[in-house]
Amino acid sequence: MAESPLNARCKAFVKNPNVTVTASYGTLTYDTSKVTRTLTRMHMTEYGGDVHDGYQITGLATYDLGTELNFNLSKQKLNDGTVCFYPGDIKLDISMRNPTIYISRNIKKGTCAYEVALRHEQTHQQINMEVIEKYMPIIKDRFLEAVKKYAIASRAKDDVEMEIVQQGLQKKYLEAINPVLEEIRKEIKTEQEKLDNVENYNYEQSLCM
Repeated sequence: MAESPLNARCKAFVKNPNVTVTASYGTLTYDTSKVTRTLTRMHMTEYGGDVHDGYQITGLATYDLGTELNFNLSKQKLNDGTVCFYPGDIKLDISMRNPTIYISRNIKKGTCAYEVALRHEQTHQQINMEVIEKYMPIIKDRFLEAVKKYAIASRAKDDVEMEIVQQGLQKKYLEAINPVLEEIRKEIKTEQEKLDNVENYNYEQSLCM
């Protein structure tokens, strides 16, 4: 869909917005209430993971990837009565919410098997954070492109509420970020698979023999 001439004129006001992009991480929690069979089912059905033949899931590291976007809105009235709405300071936070490590209750706490499973899942959560940090500059560049691309215009006769304008811009900005979030999820999965392989499983099992 072609951009309206009014909106194109208004984009002049968003050339250099002040954009801050941050990453935040929820408090890591531990859960030992679930049995191995439940963790295996969660891994396969809820998180789309695979289970190698002859192995079970005794630990699981989960998280939710989310965004929080806050910005103030300014407006500029042009000589012909057009009103341009554009963002001022913008803050985007990419958050790893609800990070949780599950260890099967079938494994006795304090045993070698428990400690090995715990270290394995802690490594998974560390990988999650490292990938997100790696993507921070990419997210900022993509987000800045989206911010510069969108502005909203109205004619003087239109009664446009600031709240409605802000909601419209917020929707466009978040839609622009979604492809990057999907890239992050895919890279996290790729990096996690390097840890979840038969060779490494056998090595970890050998530590408790």
